[in-house]
Amino acid sequence: MLLLHTSDWHLGRSLHGFSLGEEQSSAVDFVVGLAIERGVDAFVLSGDVFDRAVPPVESLRLLNSALERLSAAGIPAIVIAGNHDSGDRLATYAGLLRQGVHLVGGTDGIGVGVELHDASGAVIVYAIPYLDPDSARHTLAAGADPLERSHEAVVGAALDAISADLERRGHPRAVAIGHAFVVAATGAEPVDASVTSSSERDLTVGGVQVVPAGVFAGRGLSYVALGHLHRPQQVGIADPVMAYSGSLLRYSLSESEHVKSVALVDIAPSDGRVTIERVPMRAGRGMARLRDTLERLTGEDYREHRDDFVELVVTDDAYPERMHARLDAVFPYALVKLHRPASGGSVPTGDRGDARGREPVEVMADFLRKVTGREPTPAESEVLRRTYEAVRAVS
Repeated sequence: MLLLHTSDWHLGRSLHGFSLGEEQSSAVDFVVGLAIERGVDAFVLSGDVFDRAVPPVESLRLLNSALERLSAAGIPAIVIAGNHDSGDRLATYAGLLRQGVHLVGGTDGIGVGVELHDASGAVIVYAIPYLDPDSARHTLAAGADPLERSHEAVVGAALDAISADLERRGHPRAVAIGHAFVVAATGAEPVDASVTSSSERDLTVGGVQVVPAGVFAGRGLSYVALGHLHRPQQVGIADPVMAYSGSLLRYSLSESEHVKSVALVDIAPSDGRVTIERVPMRAGRGMARLRDTLERLTGEDYREHRDDFVELVVTDDAYPERMHARLDAVFPYALVKLHRPASGGSVPTGDRGDARGREPVEVMADFLRKVTGREPTPAESEVLRRTYEAVRAVS
């Protein structure tokens, strides 16, 4: 059984005001074409299909076109909602989709498997869309009392339903599709910040977002196709094999070193042993973080990055005259332009807090620095991030 696992398309997303529509269309075309070329038995999309709850029409059309091509090729597609999507909106259309297209956005689909077949028998695919603990702890509770308010609790309840269904079926080979922050360590241990990206919206506030990988162990699953983290990576346990396919494109400067890929997952016929082949995505526009004097940045030393998305840090001791205009003339896709003297001294007043091409949270943090004369505390940084996320979610 050969599956293509992809996730975190974030259709409709822009990058510091630059449209990514063309790059996303090309990337989706590549992924769908790969699925058809390799003759996969199923196409799995592990959440964050869109970048916001109400996506633009162009994004809807792009997803529809992809699903139509897969359906025409006879490839079943299983798509789940992520934390950027509106699960309720996606679930509304589930009953109207053509045969072979399965879209799961809410808890109604928990424990209901999609049955696929190869020459050796059935493989059951179970969907675990993003589960908001505040609501799922009630809908997934077995009794009158709600579950604990945590992702570990609600995902565990979803897995209980899957285990029960597999028991009824006689334990065939099985796969789960999930959208969560799964780590090999327990939730009480610190999470390695290097596995996350600044474009990955925190699932919840208060430390309840982490799901220990051990929750999935012993459930009879061969593979868990995960979405949410943008760097392709495998979770460090062997039973079941668990992996993130990573995002479709690089969606923030913190992902500049990522090599984006999709996963072709081969499930053996006898014992369900899993083999993963990562296929690199076609490179879109490059991305780089450059730090040097204005003269060197605008000279020949960085010519290869002139058409890339770039972060530019100017290290001149004094604020260069017309710094932004001179950088824009050379780097038309500059996302961030900062003046940070190499001497480490204070930033001269000539750097007037220009917000063009900067992350909104960093702009707010910079304002706080200038008002208070100190770095934001962790609690203050959390307030700024939560405020931005709240505004972004409804805009």
